[in-house]
Amino acid sequence: MKITRWISLFAVISLLFTTLFSVHVFAASSSSYSLQPSSSTIIAGDEFTITISGNRLMDLFGYEVNVSYDTGLLQFQGAVNSIGGFAIEPIVQQGKITFAGTKIGQAQGDSGTATLCTLRFKAVASGIADITLTSVKEINSQLMSTTQLSNTATKVTVNSVEISTPNDGVSVSGTTIVKIQDSIAVVNVEANRRSVSIPIREIGELPVSIRTGSLTINIKAELLKALKKQLGNSEGALLEVMFPPVDNINAVETVLKKNKAKVNIVGEVFDVSISLKATNGHQVIAEQVGSNVELIFSYKGNVLDAKLLGIYYINSDLTNWEYIDSIVNAQTETVTATLTHLSQYALVEYNKSFSDIPSTHWAFRTIQILAAKHIVNGVTIEEFNPNKATTRAEFTSLLVRALDLKASSFQGSSFVDVTSDAWYAKDVEAAYTTGLVNGVSKERFMPDAVMTREQMAASILRAFKWKNKQEVQPVNARDTFKDDSGISSWAREDVHMALTTGLMKGKPGNVFQPKSATSRVEAAQAIMNLLTVR
Repeated sequence: MKITRWISLFAVISLLFTTLFSVHVFAASSSSYSLQPSSSTIIAGDEFTITISGNRLMDLFGYEVNVSYDTGLLQFQGAVNSIGGFAIEPIVQQGKITFAGTKIGQAQGDSGTATLCTLRFKAVASGIADITLTSVKEINSQLMSTTQLSNTATKVTVNSVEISTPNDGVSVSGTTIVKIQDSIAVVNVEANRRSVSIPIREIGELPVSIRTGSLTINIKAELLKALKKQLGNSEGALLEVMFPPVDNINAVETVLKKNKAKVNIVGEVFDVSISLKATNGHQVIAEQVGSNVELIFSYKGNVLDAKLLGIYYINSDLTNWEYIDSIVNAQTETVTATLTHLSQYALVEYNKSFSDIPSTHWAFRTIQILAAKHIVNGVTIEEFNPNKATTRAEFTSLLVRALDLKASSFQGSSFVDVTSDAWYAKDVEAAYTTGLVNGVSKERFMPDAVMTREQMAASILRAFKWKNKQEVQPVNARDTFKDDSGISSWAREDVHMALTTGLMKGKPGNVFQPKSATSRVEAAQAIMNLLTVR
């Protein structure tokens, strides 16, 4: 009996989806069908259902419905079979839906009035949406079928919500506010919202700025173009951006406090995702976003040390929170970071101190700020060792972290004494190819040699020019220091320009000490000057 019923079930499925084989047709059906929307008027952005019911049915054991809908206004979300048994996954192509369901076992078909299925849609734009049941294939318990040409239709009015905003002419779809401002599609979202769906046709080829109470997500047009290319047919597609809060704030603090820093999570931790969803439900998710997404956190500065703020993300193995190069604007009370991939993000006030850099030390504030930016580290968790000499590799790595440089495609070192597996290899290569550092010869870098003060002057000046995209006018300075004659001829002009721009200072007693080793605290101060001098 089981074998017989499975054969029958296979036959039902075949009847529902094939026109390649002839089928038995029972007497012309007198049944009729209706479409009933859950609401005839809805708001753009909301979902609704269409219930398909039959009247004057006779032994309806299975069915196949074919429905057309307006893809410009609606997005199909799914379907539910209502006659029992099971259903086949909906087939959605160019605004047409095919959906089928069947009873199983020894059950008799439905007669009289019955609900066949329910279709679920999401309204994506305002207007009057047409939904039409074009045909129904009916199968009885004897596995005979007939097709009813229906053309039963219903209409759903999709309205936009108008929000009163003084003199700005804002048009709103659902709960998303979209307006074009300075060639940017700006979407304002209520503070309690954690996601937004935007019809891609309302964006066009523009970048998008999604703004909430404490978070702004800026998406470049290049990323949207790439998503549309991946999706294929983007007609009627929705850009879906989600930023729900993450509950594990205590876990974030625990991870960051392992370096014995004082940590303050500012506001909520957000899990940011971006995707483009087609009308048939196919979805393309943005993962590696190639610097095409910018995140801006807002804060209230009266209770925070703004210079210690930064944006952090959880790494791929979910074990550590890592700092992203962040720009703090104390005037607008915002912190901005450019993202290369999407993850969970938090705004953190990170206050790290060292036992050998007391608050009375002349470089205390410099070390505190650079530690918050994760540019400098201690020699241990608790000690900085300010007077220890800085090596050429260590100073180069400081430069790379300060300027957020990355080797575009590291394929090995340009120097024979920098092995590819050395911790500083990529930093040295990035700085060298950018023109910030040179080797001591064409083939050698001498990474473990101390960085002399005149070498640091030359490197910090090159970094200043690169960062500010400007040249520094040469100065004609002679005998500035008592030991001026001890400055190497190749470094003399760089030393004096570093001094005049405020990147470096001399030593007590009117000396520069050009051949002396650069201490860790001097290197930190030079990096701080690089970041602050304009």
